[in-house]
Amino acid sequence: MSLYKLLSPKAFVELLQKETVRRVIPVDSTWYLPNLKRDGKKEYLEVERIPNAVYFDIDRIKDTNSPYPHMAPTIEQFNKGMSELGITKDDVLVVYDRIGTFSAPRCAWTLSMFGHNPVFLLNNFNLYKKAGYPLDTAKKTTYSGYETTSYKAHINLCSENVVSYETILDLVQKGNLKKKYNVYDARSLGRFEGREPEPRPNFPSGHISGTQPLPFTELLVESNALPESPEATKKKIEQVYKNLDDTFDPTKPTIVMCGTGVSACIVKTALEYAGITDVKLYDGSWTEWVLRSPPDLLANNRD
Repeated sequence: MSLYKLLSPKAFVELLQKETVRRVIPVDSTWYLPNLKRDGKKEYLEVERIPNAVYFDIDRIKDTNSPYPHMAPTIEQFNKGMSELGITKDDVLVVYDRIGTFSAPRCAWTLSMFGHNPVFLLNNFNLYKKAGYPLDTAKKTTYSGYETTSYKAHINLCSENVVSYETILDLVQKGNLKKKYNVYDARSLGRFEGREPEPRPNFPSGHISGTQPLPFTELLVESNALPESPEATKKKIEQVYKNLDDTFDPTKPTIVMCGTGVSACIVKTALEYAGITDVKLYDGSWTEWVLRSPPDLLANNRD
């Protein structure tokens, strides 16, 4: 079950007008794949943002001790990052990214894992902009306009919402991954099938045995938004299942993955929005699998 909710641009603007007690803080979490050679942090400072937004850097507020790109931060790392942004536990956070729906679900997931409430996912910035709602285009020099706080999260839900490499490895080696879980990979079909390169140089494409492709782009609609209702989202997912010959067993829990744990959160959000419960994230995803799995398993990554 998702711990954050989708919010339309219209509902977001209404929330800004109605909320008179708590601060409503937009959270820009724009991040791009390395091959696109774009910088979300730089664009936040120099291009445009929703007024009063802070910038949540998923390349920084993470487990900096891990060799893998976007592993969930420790509670200490999370608290430090939130404090530096000037966020308090009473703030209403509305997360977005300038792509539309890409890195924002990862940020919303991270915020929720450490108990921040409420958290909303704006659906989405492109529609907000198209509707003519306010934008701040002044050049900035800092990633937050708020004074530093002493943010104190007291819970970390990652252990019960994240699947480890060791768990995936054991399931694959015993031939039980597909038997016990619905496992979906959010990367493109070409990357999943080993026909297209990964965005990281000299990195093999392919997939883990027992997983199924569920490219996140197939779940989005106009302006890279998620469908506007749970019913429409469920219908969209079912159509993608059919197109890809995917299966879904409602009696099994579900695991989502991708390249580094970012776009998997898009699929997780969509599945949960459609009413599917017990969806966990393989945080290390394809990057960790390639770097850690035994040669014989990696050689069979195109089954």
